[in-house]
Amino acid sequence: MDYPKLRSVEIFPVEMEERKLICFRDPQRIAEEMVLLPQETFFFVRLFDGSHSIRDIQAEYMRAFGDLIHSDFLVEIAENLDRYYLLENDRYRERRKQIEEDFLRSPTRKLIVAGNGYDSDPENLKAQMDNFFLAEGGPGSPPRVEGAPSGLKAVIAPHIDLSRGGPCYAWAYKEVAENSADELFILLGTSHMPAEKYFVLTKKDFATPFGTLPTDPVIVGDLEETLGTQFFTDELLHRNEHSLEFQAVYLHYLFHDRRNISILPVLCGSFYELMAQGLHPHEDEQITRFIDALRKAIAEDDRSICLVAGADLAHVGPQFGDSLPASPAVMDRVKEKDLEMLDHVVHGDAEGFYEYILRENDQRNICGLSPIYTLLRLLDDGKGNLLNYSQWTDQGGAGAVTFASIAFPS
Repeated sequence: MDYPKLRSVEIFPVEMEERKLICFRDPQRIAEEMVLLPQETFFFVRLFDGSHSIRDIQAEYMRAFGDLIHSDFLVEIAENLDRYYLLENDRYRERRKQIEEDFLRSPTRKLIVAGNGYDSDPENLKAQMDNFFLAEGGPGSPPRVEGAPSGLKAVIAPHIDLSRGGPCYAWAYKEVAENSADELFILLGTSHMPAEKYFVLTKKDFATPFGTLPTDPVIVGDLEETLGTQFFTDELLHRNEHSLEFQAVYLHYLFHDRRNISILPVLCGSFYELMAQGLHPHEDEQITRFIDALRKAIAEDDRSICLVAGADLAHVGPQFGDSLPASPAVMDRVKEKDLEMLDHVVHGDAEGFYEYILRENDQRNICGLSPIYTLLRLLDDGKGNLLNYSQWTDQGGAGAVTFASIAFPS
């Protein structure tokens, strides 16, 4: 504990019972729970960088405030963070190694968000999801799952948690239920963690509260034969990523007792480095090679296939690095920009969509850039319909997220 070093975790302010706190959330979910500390401890935590000793931090506090802070207090903060594996040390590394080994041995990607983002009991979850269709902002009636001839090529749905975005999801999945007879769903989700490659594959089936949703061995095998194993390098990222879990749960809710379906889960990494260089994804050999291989695998598969992108839109407010809170006026402007951007999406214009975000230097933090772009490239200029656009803003405007449902008919 002499030189405590905080891991790379999400840190943001929260207010509970009129107390101002800072929240630590581990995107790798090595720490399963969020950790809350008093706001005043942030002065010390920001110095937990591995280069400041406890004595150094005491000295920094003395220089800043002319007062002494006891070492026991600093050690207590460090121990509290370490208890939840939030410090970079041998204890954390051992825990991470154990989790990696357990994940790689398992044939199934286990539920991560169940019990938090949605109900883990299948009967309760069915009732919860039925209500999303009838709730304010929903499409108005539960879907009819009748095995209609496939009239749907793709949908874009949110990946915000279901408790906040459930009615918006319902618009996309009502289209899936009523206008497709698809056997295979290719899921394109945002990877919220850095990846070595732009795309991450897995062969693991996905657990849902309704059972196990199988990952299709044929198409994932075709991709491995064409591309090798390079896109499985960061497979561990699938363990913690919610953007695909929500899509798997919605699909299984619709079809688990009606139709045998399978999925191809694909995590799409950030295009940030490309944007920083002013480059387009079509100029990158790795991106083009993957998309071409997936397009070829789809074309050679004789089954009915639907693409699904799990993709949120803007992330604004101090929680996401903005100086101003997400006020109603700010969110009106965000909506205006979102709808301008989505005009490229519904016209199937992948390059125009990317160029729009590049031109504004991604100032709205578009979380679903890579899966939406990939879906549009795979569709080859397919035209879509904007079904629903929604926003969620937390109390006080510290953060806001926008999202939409879009369908691309055959």
